[in-house]
Amino acid sequence: MRLARSLSALFAAGLVLAGAGMAAAAPAPAADNAAQINAGLQAMRDYNLIALKDLQSSQGVQGRTFVGGNLTGGSSNYMTRSGQSGGVALTVAGSVTGGAKNVSNGGAVVVGGNLDSGANMNGGGSVTAGGNVKKVNANGATVTAGGDVAQTNARTVYAGGKIDGTNATDLYAGGAISKNSNGVRHTGYPSQVGGLSAQLEQQALDYAAELEATSEYLSGLQATNLVETPDKWNAVFNPGAGTGVAVYTIADLPALLQGRSNLKFNTPSGYDAVIVNVAGTNISLPGSINFNNGQGLGASVIWNFYEATSINLNSKSWFGSILAPNAELKFGNSIEGSVVARSLIQNGEIRLGGFSGGLSIAQPVHDLRAGIPEPATWAMMILGFGAVGAMVRRRRAATALA
Repeated sequence: MRLARSLSALFAAGLVLAGAGMAAAAPAPAADNAAQINAGLQAMRDYNLIALKDLQSSQGVQGRTFVGGNLTGGSSNYMTRSGQSGGVALTVAGSVTGGAKNVSNGGAVVVGGNLDSGANMNGGGSVTAGGNVKKVNANGATVTAGGDVAQTNARTVYAGGKIDGTNATDLYAGGAISKNSNGVRHTGYPSQVGGLSAQLEQQALDYAAELEATSEYLSGLQATNLVETPDKWNAVFNPGAGTGVAVYTIADLPALLQGRSNLKFNTPSGYDAVIVNVAGTNISLPGSINFNNGQGLGASVIWNFYEATSINLNSKSWFGSILAPNAELKFGNSIEGSVVARSLIQNGEIRLGGFSGGLSIAQPVHDLRAGIPEPATWAMMILGFGAVGAMVRRRRAATALA
């Protein structure tokens, strides 16, 4: 299947220079695993960033973030866009280390393992961790840990283990509460977050399966549009207005962009989604290219790097949602749109304007046998047809003898 798609992508790439449209866009075809595909699309609507494994970051994410492994790196910022409000801003299935994590607009933090980096909760969001918690400033909010809590300020603290150097109105601990902690002390309380780590690990596995199914499905869609190359400087995506799904297929994105100075993507209108299927395992943007004035593309455009294991956007800004569930993604500027990758090395901001398209995949109707007899009934009918034939032959023979 992958070979067939690669050959299809290669053929489409050979037509890139034609610079003309192909077939009209149409509704996406049904799929047996439609529920799984739709769940992947919904995850892209729900999160600004999904790292299915690890995230290394020293930058910010304007919307919500899910990390299926560990979060490392310097100080980084989450749910930074004004107008965002409440809910879980940062979910990490593994542990959090490195510089302090800053969470704005009342967003909460949920961690399956240890939160060792510290966190500043700007806006009153809570912190919940399956392991230990250190250096959290959550004045007015609750901090809950399955393990120990240290050097933390909060309204209420629940610790399955010990509490040390912590200030809160109420301190609840399964173990000891140190003398240098301030607040009303309540000891003998068991952990409040049993099973959290396993729950988040399962969520990460579910997202991985759903998003891989989404990428696989989108990669099989037939191309409807071609990239226009009117001159040696420009590569132009011009889907125009339409309904259903518009699809581009690119066999070699670096080769298409090599030596060109501008990647232009005219804003689509009316489509449920515009899919750009990009083949290739190792993708690195050439230094010559610039992707400018693509604001708003992420809402409907998905760049589907369905074969990629590594993607390097270098210092280039990028517009449109990225779906690369098996790739390590590196970038040093900004991305506007939903971002899905196996792992990320983030040295630029991820901005809102994520996928919100109306694309929905239908479950095929396989039971088309209404009015068609069951096998046993067919057998009886065949016997009946034979009996009728025998009677007709006997009648013809009797007539011939008369």
